[in-house]
Amino acid sequence: MKDWWLKFGCFLTGFNYNLVKNSSEQSAKNVKKYTSAVLLIVLVWFFIGFSFATRYLHFAFLGGLLGGILMGFVIIQIERIIILSTKVSIWSSLFRMLLALVMSILGAFIMDQITFKDDIALRKAQVMDERVKLAVKQSEDDLQKQIADLDNMVAKANKKYEEVSSDLKKNPVIITTYTNKSITKDNDGKTLNNTQSTNKSVMENPKKIELAQLHKQIATLQDKKFELVASITTIKERKEKELKAATGFLDELTLLHEVVTSSSIGVFVYLLFMLFFLAIELFVLVMKITDKESDYDKLLQHQTNIRVQMLQKLQAP
Repeated sequence: MKDWWLKFGCFLTGFNYNLVKNSSEQSAKNVKKYTSAVLLIVLVWFFIGFSFATRYLHFAFLGGLLGGILMGFVIIQIERIIILSTKVSIWSSLFRMLLALVMSILGAFIMDQITFKDDIALRKAQVMDERVKLAVKQSEDDLQKQIADLDNMVAKANKKYEEVSSDLKKNPVIITTYTNKSITKDNDGKTLNNTQSTNKSVMENPKKIELAQLHKQIATLQDKKFELVASITTIKERKEKELKAATGFLDELTLLHEVVTSSSIGVFVYLLFMLFFLAIELFVLVMKITDKESDYDKLLQHQTNIRVQMLQKLQAP
């Protein structure tokens, strides 16, 4: 149980535990040193992976946890490539430096977005009104045109209503007069009796029905107008909620750029994070280059030489 940390370090870094155990204390210290460095890098990138998955990919806690584990796994594999290399060539060093630079820039972006979260939210609130106006402008213009058309229709209906109402006041009823004539003749064709009667018929003016229809039409148009006016407010509220709820990575990068470049302090903090991540990423590479060859490395080289000699003897005629 006392060697559990060494066993874990060998598992993490790829060292052979049996060889390390039979080597000097310096080899064991090298394993523990690399283990601490890798764990430090993994811890940082686990946090970045978790934050990225939950904030920008909108995963739940388990999804964020999986994202952090995946990021940590990638970092372990990258660092093991350097640790297990027998000789670190100039090309592999340059490639690792390039990868470290890219990862440090990316890590600094994500950390700055978390650090400047409140500043980004404040900046986002400042531009939210303009974005809402742009988002609803086309819909609002269409609705305003429909409202204007409804106003014209209501005006025409009101004018017609006034005309019909005025006519009804003058002629509430319609009186129809008709005359009946009765002529009686004898057998010779002479007129014996000639009578004439006049009758009158009184009925309601049919425009009364038209007036009721106009009243109903005006009420319907007014209701539709009120619905359109209310929908403008609804569209604004919905678009504002959608824009506030959406958290885009590129969108926040733009806002982050505005926040960071607005002051020298912001630029300083960003560069500080980038240099921190760059140093973390190059930590293992620098240790690998500067460390002297240990007895563990010599033991591996000795085993390799023995294997090569055996193969040469097998190939000999």
